[in-house]
Amino acid sequence: MLLPGTVPLGVFLYGAVIGALYGLISIGIVLVHRANRVVNFAQAGLGAVPAVVALLLITDKGLPYALALPVLVVGALALGAAVYLGIIRRFASSPRLVLAVVTIGVAQLLAYVEFNTPRVISGEVLPPSTFPTPFGGFTFELGGTVFSGDHITAVVVCAACVAGLAAFLRFTRLGVAVRAAAENAERAALLGIPVQRLSVLVWALAALLSALGVFLRAPLVGLPIGTIIGPSILLFALAAAVIGKLESMPVAFGAGIALGVVDLAVFYATRNSRLSEAVLLPVILGALLLQRRGLSRAQDGGASSWRAVGEARRIPYELRDVREVVRARTAVGAALAVAALGLPFAVGELYRNDASLVLIYALVAVSLVVLTGWAGQISLGQFAFVGIGAAVAGGLAADHGQDFFVTLFAAGVVGAVLAVLIGLPALRLPGLYLAVTTLAFAACTSSFLLNRDYFEWVMPDQGTPVLRPVLYGRLDTSGDLAFYYLCLAVLLLGLAVARQLRRSRTGRILIAARDNPKAAQAFGVHVARSKLMAFGVSGWLAATAGALFAYHQGAVDTGAFPVVASLQVFAMAVVGGIASLGGAVVGAVYLIGAQRFPVISDVPLIELLATGVGLIVLLTVLPGGLAEIGVRTRDGFLRRVATTRGIHVPSLVADSRQDDVAAPRVSDTRLGGDDEPDRDVPADHVPLDDGGGPVRAQRAPRTRTRS
Repeated sequence: MLLPGTVPLGVFLYGAVIGALYGLISIGIVLVHRANRVVNFAQAGLGAVPAVVALLLITDKGLPYALALPVLVVGALALGAAVYLGIIRRFASSPRLVLAVVTIGVAQLLAYVEFNTPRVISGEVLPPSTFPTPFGGFTFELGGTVFSGDHITAVVVCAACVAGLAAFLRFTRLGVAVRAAAENAERAALLGIPVQRLSVLVWALAALLSALGVFLRAPLVGLPIGTIIGPSILLFALAAAVIGKLESMPVAFGAGIALGVVDLAVFYATRNSRLSEAVLLPVILGALLLQRRGLSRAQDGGASSWRAVGEARRIPYELRDVREVVRARTAVGAALAVAALGLPFAVGELYRNDASLVLIYALVAVSLVVLTGWAGQISLGQFAFVGIGAAVAGGLAADHGQDFFVTLFAAGVVGAVLAVLIGLPALRLPGLYLAVTTLAFAACTSSFLLNRDYFEWVMPDQGTPVLRPVLYGRLDTSGDLAFYYLCLAVLLLGLAVARQLRRSRTGRILIAARDNPKAAQAFGVHVARSKLMAFGVSGWLAATAGALFAYHQGAVDTGAFPVVASLQVFAMAVVGGIASLGGAVVGAVYLIGAQRFPVISDVPLIELLATGVGLIVLLTVLPGGLAEIGVRTRDGFLRRVATTRGIHVPSLVADSRQDDVAAPRVSDTRLGGDDEPDRDVPADHVPLDDGGGPVRAQRAPRTRTRS
């Protein structure tokens, strides 16, 4: 029980100090969101890099504490400004979905830098565990807990930062301009406010707040040994920002203090440091349920920009039956079939098991296409459903000997039910809020739902392997080649279901609700019901992929489903093309290809660098993802065919004139006011086709000219 009578007062006070540091970081998240309408997933990393540098200069180089502080401040301001000018500004006009993925790539890049900082400065792989400060010698006891001067320093700095930032935003011209640009950037730009320069300032201030939070936290709780600081701190800061609706800095700061108290109280009661992450999900869900449904005009615009991700159009009907197009479609389909069937032979026996992993991740990406690409709901915890499906299927197969198809079905049902339950409260405030909610669900799953101490009855026994099935008593899939084709069959089934969903009335409703929910409601569409349906289908597909993952690994390891994996899967789907089923497969090839690079001395670091830099560079060149390459190539081919056949296709050449393609004559309009009678000359232009089938005639509208 986490009651004041069971937890000492000193623990609550200690947690309040740690929470104040979370609050500083959450204020930075709110600042960036108000300026750019995006959740900055690199917020903790922006502060971790300069903080680790300053701390290592103190411990390993003997730099005085007073000189390390300017290094911290200047480094944080410079890093925040450099990240905005070098990366973020290039995506200022991109959909917020793309920009959010860019911040994930920046976070991975900063994690690589942070991981290597101890090696560069001190020559050691791991950072030190203690950090001496001038204030550490002063100690006192309060409420059964020993405090030091470092705690007082943290409180004073947090109070000074909050008061100074409030005064800056309220009483200075620059601060008032920042507030004006945050309310409506376009209107502020029309009034002559330099919005881009203010964004540089906002990112620099956000990085400084994060750096102070990490720097002051290290003497109190230390640095995580062998891991990266960013993800562990980011979750609490994001939860505090969501409680403040990503708009109110005082509420976010107060929520950070409260979450710090809960964090330390849970740790004191359970002695489990990871269990406190599980508390974030009910806290966020409760906050969403208590908040009002309505969004401000600026928030609504930011949420809608999350949905503004283009979807590749189908082949125009004028060209679908043309001989060249039919042959090209047949050739592409045959090439894809050969590639899918021949991939395990092309990669060889050594990487054949990884080829199956590509198909499993592709099925997870398909689930994100349904939920994010078509329904417009951002899920950053999709890999948590993979973990749930793996636990259910693995437990049924290993402990109860259930048939493969039974385990697959059960995993899908459980994933669908959980996805709907997560989507219910999150629909009150969609977009960014749902993204953070699903991220908290991923943390809760990895630390609590997949914890054998609490859900041992679901998880398979550690000593019992999850054996690959023998289908119908004949087809043994224990080999890597046979299991690859089993995964291929399940993926093709998932693609067929998703494709049929998109072409059905339900799919059209999802697109309408994504693009303009108010207009859809005006036509009698139940938007919430359609979105919940998308949640269910998405959870079903992801959990089914999790069941395959359990058979692929032969066991269910709770460490295989971290929070970072959910972010990587989401980035994978966006890189491939979040609204394209083919892009989902291409994104899986990209991600697994980066992770399974041939053995080099330090693969994890190469992986971080490849995915971080690769994400940023790729989205700079191809905002629509890798699928955009195929769409551009296809459209170019279709234009050549249309030009050769003399077929006018408005969807391919929307800016061309009808006259350029033998358009019918229309009546002459005389500027001189001639009394010549009107002439309507109807003409039907039917392009000849040499075997590609009939082409629908285009009749020009009759136009009457008044004299």
